[in-house]
Amino acid sequence: MAFDEKTASPEELLEFYMGKYKNPNPVAKWLTNGFFRSVEKMLNDLPRDARILEVGCGPGVSTRRILDMLQGQYLEASEFEQRLVDLHLQKGFPVTLSQESVYSMHRADNEFDCVLLLEVLEHLQETETALTEIFRVARQTAIISVPNEPLWRTMNFLRGKYWRDWGNTPGHINHFSTQGLVDLVSKFGEVVSVQNPIPWTIVRAEVRP
Repeated sequence: MAFDEKTASPEELLEFYMGKYKNPNPVAKWLTNGFFRSVEKMLNDLPRDARILEVGCGPGVSTRRILDMLQGQYLEASEFEQRLVDLHLQKGFPVTLSQESVYSMHRADNEFDCVLLLEVLEHLQETETALTEIFRVARQTAIISVPNEPLWRTMNFLRGKYWRDWGNTPGHINHFSTQGLVDLVSKFGEVVSVQNPIPWTIVRAEVRP
């Protein structure tokens, strides 16, 4: 039976989102570690008293990886899917976690020094609404990642995945090249750093005065 995200139990949903992180293939692990090394490079100059928010934390793997990178900075996370939030809280989550939509965040303007949106934008119908909120809440920095297209789909296709959809991962409704992401994010902030850990694009942008 095909997986139905809408009717899945919290445990089934978590297991589904954990799929890419549980891949035992050493190449897949190397790629994932490269992604997080690039994220760490973008975080390493934040002051010790910085407040950081990760929006759309999903299965929580990225939150835990980010927490290990920090040197005393405050980290908080949020997630839209209430089933995941409830399950994380039941199991014990390492940082403060709340449910919210990236389209309408229950945050004050400039509440966090740095806001991260990792592997979320490709799933969203209203990308500009989401980025408006991210840059509203961020006081200084936003870090945003997406799959680097068409490389992402090409790699899926070559490994025999999602052939009927030409390598497109289910749920990805937006497709960004590196330049496409830079152009989009530049509408909201000043892009100061771009990383391309295969097969992703990660940009760091500073909030304009």
